[in-house]
Amino acid sequence: MVHGIILDVHPNHQRDTIVTWLHTEKGPRRIEDHYHPSLYVAAPAADLGKMKSMLAHLPEVEQVGYCKRKTILGSQKTQHLLKVTPAKLCFFHQVAHTIDKWGAFHRYQLYNIDIRLPTRYLQERNVFFNAHVSWSGDHFILHDKQWATDYPFPSYTSSHLTVESSRDQPFASFEERIARIIVDDIYIEQENEVDTILEAITYLRKKDPDIIYTRKGDSILFPWLLHRTTALHINRTLVLGREKNMAIQPMKQEKSYVSYGRIVHRPAFYTLKGRAHIDREHSFFYGEGGLYGLVDVSRCANIPLQLLSRLGPGTAISQIQVSTAMNQGYLIPWKKTRPEMWKTATKLLQSDRGGMILEPATGLHEDIVELDYASLYPNIMLRHNISPETLLCSCCTGSSATVPQLGYHICTQQRGLLPIVLKPILDRRFLFKARARNAQFSFEQYQALQQAWKWVLLVCFGYTGYKNARYGRIECHESITAFSRSILLSAIHTAEQAGYQVLHGIVDSLWVRPHHPTVSPFRLSRMISENTGVRVDVEGIYHWIVFLPSKQTGVGALNRYYGLFENGDAKTRGIELRQHNTPSFFKSLQKEILKVLCQATTSVGFKDRLPQAISIAQEYTEQIVEDRVSPFDLVFTTTVSREISQYKVNTLVKAALLQLQKHGVQVRPGQYVQYVVRQRSAPQPHEKVCLKQLICHDTLIDKEFYLRYLARCVESLLNPFGYTDDRVYALLMKRRIGV
Repeated sequence: MVHGIILDVHPNHQRDTIVTWLHTEKGPRRIEDHYHPSLYVAAPAADLGKMKSMLAHLPEVEQVGYCKRKTILGSQKTQHLLKVTPAKLCFFHQVAHTIDKWGAFHRYQLYNIDIRLPTRYLQERNVFFNAHVSWSGDHFILHDKQWATDYPFPSYTSSHLTVESSRDQPFASFEERIARIIVDDIYIEQENEVDTILEAITYLRKKDPDIIYTRKGDSILFPWLLHRTTALHINRTLVLGREKNMAIQPMKQEKSYVSYGRIVHRPAFYTLKGRAHIDREHSFFYGEGGLYGLVDVSRCANIPLQLLSRLGPGTAISQIQVSTAMNQGYLIPWKKTRPEMWKTATKLLQSDRGGMILEPATGLHEDIVELDYASLYPNIMLRHNISPETLLCSCCTGSSATVPQLGYHICTQQRGLLPIVLKPILDRRFLFKARARNAQFSFEQYQALQQAWKWVLLVCFGYTGYKNARYGRIECHESITAFSRSILLSAIHTAEQAGYQVLHGIVDSLWVRPHHPTVSPFRLSRMISENTGVRVDVEGIYHWIVFLPSKQTGVGALNRYYGLFENGDAKTRGIELRQHNTPSFFKSLQKEILKVLCQATTSVGFKDRLPQAISIAQEYTEQIVEDRVSPFDLVFTTTVSREISQYKVNTLVKAALLQLQKHGVQVRPGQYVQYVVRQRSAPQPHEKVCLKQLICHDTLIDKEFYLRYLARCVESLLNPFGYTDDRVYALLMKRRIGV
């Protein structure tokens, strides 16, 4: 009997087995198990018999037969299907594509095709990743609960891997010789590059960590190692996992894609067999929740640790939905077939409206209370039983449970899949948030855990309207926002009845000012919670808050403000300080101005400090004019939105891309470029900007450009008080020349 924690699972196609790696007290243990998953086919009755005969004669098929399974979510009716078991693991998708082709890619519906093999194997064995188990020799014995909150955290061992070149170069090149490899604090460096690489591989094998951490491992480190070992004809020795003779290769190729209106670049995946590779530079979950959050979501979603580290929260919630449906006995459709309901133009205008937003009253306001709904959209889905199969169900056409404004009825006979999935996630996050505030528990651990689950809850709403989401349905998306509008209107009415004036509202938050209050802010939050059925918290009470106007329209911006809480903390949204592309010099400028403004606790004190804010801007102006600022502090970081050939105008970004191209560096959409502006109006790329890699301390900058940008940063904070960017610029110039 072997006892341990499930660290990794992967197929061995040569032996036609599934390999499981356990972390045990005596070191890693490797387990092999035979596993042949089946796929299912739904087709017209006339086609099933013919298809069964054809499949029986395929050498790639081991077994084919009739069966009855549940295929329609929410229905207990079963359907006659073909159950097809391929002869080998490597034939699985080949057989599926063959059947799909027979049906002209639309006549037949296939099930249980694209579920990740490691996840499916563990689920059918009633275990999960990072679970405490025993292996009896032919099956697992589970000593854990998947959604437990107080499980012993795995004591995985780890190493940090870094690779360095023989000389510093401004632009990385895979042709550059590897000079040294650093494992934790051990420098491995030989005169011969081959010996350096081989010694590092040997050292890692002896140390045998469960996790290898890297920075840019997927985008630079592993591709570089693979390129150099291939050039040196030793690529077969590049075995960094625990499986012998399995050299590293990219699991998935790099790609650029659009996510929520942003261009995102995903580097290739370099995963290891038998241990985990976590690239800290490219891991969303690790960046948000650290190893605590990564392990916890990996357990509940049953996704391998190193794979989850490269995926987003949408993949996690989608897999939890799939696993829950499978546990209820449903087959998982390969291709989504549910279309959007037909709607008239009037119905579209009525339904496709999004969350409710109020235009803020721009300017300075005192004694403001911010009220926030706790996980509003997930709670709406849970409270109102919103799910693809419960909305407009056939069993409750006369149901009194309807969506406000839209009239869609909701099932009252059964609980929907999405509420079933969300209930334990909401409970889990609220528990972790409570523990993070409790001194008896580790703040670091539980803050990381609640932060990881926060993002899973955030995307669960968006996935209902995502066209490729397996359990998405646009009518669910519309219903959730309809409920949110109704809830926010109810909250506004309650606040006004209690003597508060509403200054701003955006989807799940309200900013109110006591006008003739009859209750305290905390009592008000409880009243709104009772009236709407969704918990509302007092995010904070501000001494003052400044709502900023939109730079394009001049009306109140939806999410641009800064303010001072009564506890002394400042909150900022939408200003340059919060934007990743802002040079550090200008972030420091806004920090210093805010520090001065936050010394005031009243509107009078705030306005008295405006001249001091302008004086700070003047000091920063002098630094630019007198060349007392390092060019490295003036670097812009801009995400590339398209291929270089698609840029029509000679922008700063295009100038940077042209220079990088000249140096042999290819930048994909979703990646970023870094540069300082040398002369914005110059026609030549190298005269227009200087790449960060080429900056030196005497690099000349476009002072006029940076002074204008400084004025914009000041204007962002002080616009409501008459300080436009033109006025700020003129004021700074006058002060400089003593006018």
